[in-house]
Amino acid sequence: MSSRDRSLKTLITTMPIVEISAYFSIDRLLPELKWVADAAVNATNVEKVQAIQTDLERLVSNDSISAPLILTFAVMGKPNFKGSSNLTSSLRYDSSDTYIVGNVLGAVAICKILGLKTFLFSSRLSVKDANSKSELRQRLAMESVEIRVVFDDQRGLSSADVIELFKQSRTFDSSMSLPHIADSQGVISDKSYPLSPFIEELISRTDMELYGGVNFDAKHVKVSERYIATEYVLFKMIVGAVAGVRKQEYSKMSKDVTLNSGESISSVLSGGYIDFVVAFTKGWLEPLRRDFVGNRSGYHLSPQVWQALGLTIHQLVSDGASIEELNIAGKVLGQLNYSKNAKHWSNCSVMELDSKGRIYKNAASSTRQFRVGLFEYFENLLKTAF
Repeated sequence: MSSRDRSLKTLITTMPIVEISAYFSIDRLLPELKWVADAAVNATNVEKVQAIQTDLERLVSNDSISAPLILTFAVMGKPNFKGSSNLTSSLRYDSSDTYIVGNVLGAVAICKILGLKTFLFSSRLSVKDANSKSELRQRLAMESVEIRVVFDDQRGLSSADVIELFKQSRTFDSSMSLPHIADSQGVISDKSYPLSPFIEELISRTDMELYGGVNFDAKHVKVSERYIATEYVLFKMIVGAVAGVRKQEYSKMSKDVTLNSGESISSVLSGGYIDFVVAFTKGWLEPLRRDFVGNRSGYHLSPQVWQALGLTIHQLVSDGASIEELNIAGKVLGQLNYSKNAKHWSNCSVMELDSKGRIYKNAASSTRQFRVGLFEYFENLLKTAF
């Protein structure tokens, strides 16, 4: 398929599921879209991937009627295309130049069925599953899927073009849940969301760049990187600091959260509240400067700890603490040992030793409970310190 007066083309074909990985890269996204893998790891997408797997399994088990699964890939650069009058065409390209842009969750479901590496969730098959569903997986592997390959053999596709195709596919196929993305009209979060200026101010006034900086392209920090936090984590921290746990839990970057009083968080921050957040954060960061470089596996990089610190700020301000007192409180908590084997975690209600008795891990039943438990622990430590 090609459009009049445009060099962009689409080749449509079918192939067995088992052959997809031989022709296309299905274990990765375009590097510029790596934040998608973070944003899409949520319960909604887990359920959707499972639903796709279940439907595919039902198809081969019951011989039920079903339209083929459709996957869309984009080819970067200029592939070699040869058309033909007898409707048989050929396309030559390097599979490493291909990226999934349509029906991402369908591709993930296929990876999970075949036990292939995927960029979302774990696709590793247990020995039990591999043995119990061996025949089913073999039958699924031979099931045909429809493949659409978008390419431009004249001008070539750039990474920006691939991103645009990904954005369009999200508009046409709205199944993927990406809850923290700012703009429903596109998937690339711009910097014009309401709390952006306050996040920038917090980063600047606390000199976060000196500690490792903030990652604006991912949801959470990786141990292998230099960053100490992400834009998303700072957003959640600030919302918690101003509005408390419930607003922190359900807030989205695209919206200016409204408080029970009717006032917006941005107006509260503009009115001087950002000074409280800066004072506390600055005090907390200073004692941890070496740990951010030398101990990348500690809880000081945990997004739940940062959000719990936001809740701590909220409580302190609610209790009438001054800016100076917030700074001191930050320093007190900054002097904690955030190593995962630190013995003081035994006093935290949402921490427990692992099976080997070496490191402390999350003992809560949900991330919200873990976050609240950490906040309560920090609050008790401060009550003892003052």
